[in-house]
Parts: sequence; C-alpha cells; structure tokens
Amino acid sequence: MTTKIRVGFIGAGRMAHLHANLIAEEADVQIAAAADVDAARGAAFVQKWGGVAFSDHRAMLEQAPLDAVYICTPTTQHAAIGLDCLSYGVALYVEKPLDLDLRLARRFVEAAEAGQTLAMTGLQWRYSEAYRRAEELIGDAPIALVNLRWYWTRPPIRWMWDRALAGGQIVDQNIHLVDVGSALAGDVTTVYAAYNARQVNQEPEFANWDGYALTLHFARGAVGVCAGAYALFPEIQLGPAADFCLRDRMVRITDKYVQLYTPAGVETWENTEPLHRGANRAFLAAVRTQDGALIRTPLRTGLLSTATVLAANRSAATGAPVNVATFLTAESA
Repeated sequence: MTTKIRVGFIGAGRMAHLHANLIAEEADVQIAAAADVDAARGAAFVQKWGGVAFSDHRAMLEQAPLDAVYICTPTTQHAAIGLDCLSYGVALYVEKPLDLDLRLARRFVEAAEAGQTLAMTGLQWRYSEAYRRAEELIGDAPIALVNLRWYWTRPPIRWMWDRALAGGQIVDQNIHLVDVGSALAGDVTTVYAAYNARQVNQEPEFANWDGYALTLHFARGAVGVCAGAYALFPEIQLGPAADFCLRDRMVRITDKYVQLYTPAGVETWENTEPLHRGANRAFLAAVRTQDGALIRTPLRTGLLSTATVLAANRSAATGAPVNVATFLTAESA
C-alpha cells in the first residue's frame, strides 16, 4: 500500500459527504476519486474533497488506483456495484442495507468472503461509545424485553419516499435499531409486522408506508417490539432509542448516549464524537493493518440484518409471522 490510503466514493451525495468530512481528518488518507451518474454532483464532490470525478464507477475502478471504496448509492445498487468492485482488490465500506434484492446481496457477500475481501457494512451504531458501554452493562445477562423506537418525518431525500427504492422506514432506517437488538439479544428468529399505508401522508409522490409495528423474537429468549413512523415533524425530540429490560434495570441506547436505569436512579454516558466517526475509524484501521477483526459489522452481519428487515416487509405484506432464517434461505437460494 502507498503512504496514503487512497479512497474512492461511488455515489457522491449526502452520505458520501458525511464520510468524506470525517475521513478528511485522517492524515494518511487521500480522497482520490468519486463516481456519480450525475456528473455535476460528482464534480462538486471532488471540487470540495479532492480527487478525480467519473460518471461511471467502472471507469473509476479501471483508471484510479485505489485502496478502499465507499459505496454510498441508493440501496438497490449496493450489491451489483459491490460485485463490480471485487476484482479490483479494494476494501469496501457498503452503506446499509446491503440491497433490496436478497438473492443478489447474498451472492455479493459470498463472493466477497470467497475472495477474502476486507469489507464492512455501514451499521455505525455498533462502533459508538454508547453501544460499547451497553455491551459492558448488559453482558450475558438475560433480557426480558427489547423495545426499539424511531419516530420521524418524511425522509430528506426524495427517492427514499418510494418503498420500491428504499424499502420503507424499517429497512432504510430502523435497520440500525434491529441490528443493535440482534447484537445484544441474539439474532431475530421470527418477525411479525403490520404497516399503515399512507393513511397520514397523502402527498401523491409519497409511495410508502407511514406507520410500522413489529413483534420480534430473539435467539437469546427475549421478545421485542419495533415501532416507526414517517408521519411526524423533523424537530421532534423523541429520537431513536433501543431499550433493553433486564432484572431490576434497563439499558437505553440512543445515537447520542447510553443510560442505565436502576432503583438508585439514572446514569448517563454521552458519546463524545459524531456517530459515524467510530465506524470510519475502524474501517480505516482495518485497511491500514489488513486486520478484518477490527470490523464489527462485516458483510455477513449486514446480510443478516438486511434479511431481518426484509422479512418484516414480507410479514406486513402477508399478514403472517416470518422465520428469518427460512426467509433468508428461500429468498436468496
């Protein structure tokens, strides 16, 4: 590897800028290229962060020497682009979820594993100070209930208004909470979901559900619920939270802090850095050292969390509970 880690971006929109802002602080990292189908957006990205702009990611992979690539495109392009990257020897940071096409996502994951590609799913909550403290607070103690909540508004990016492109809130957003629940309570074994379709959001271009309710069973024995909404206003203060109810105590994880509730009161530990910084730090450390053990959310973890939220969509469509392992096997065979 050269002195600097040469990074390329595929997709030069909101998330690409977020990651670029964080990795630009790393002295040994160089943003070398960006590819976006919107040439003006790609040009604006490299004007701000440096590198060469491309309108085709395949041309970028062919022409720009890179050590790592961030895939920050709309969800339905993740796995296909990931497969395109595998023959170029680059490490991969792939935004969640891995894809809406579970068969293609599994093909991508298995090909990456077969080639021993260093690859990470962008499930950034697991890298936060709050999450790491929660791991210590919960340990192996039995969990009675997992309560996952994310109340929100219409997404800021218009393509996310279309469930055919983004999958709806559970897939696009609450996947972070479902992933945290799985990490601390064991994989979700069964999901039973009901969605409210456009009873509140009447905008003609809003082709999505606006209310979401899930019942979850976890491998370690806990039961859980996951609730979401696209019906509210951006300024609402009830941000995302994951509550874990144990014997005489509760652990609450948010994107900003972790809290421990006991008879003695409430203790709070706040994150001291932006939520995505820990994930970027871990990815770049893994690229520097070629040590995959530094990655908490490899593609296989991303595949399981993606399968869980897509199973919720299937349950909402059929009105029946869905076994996640069976769903993953059947849908990706």
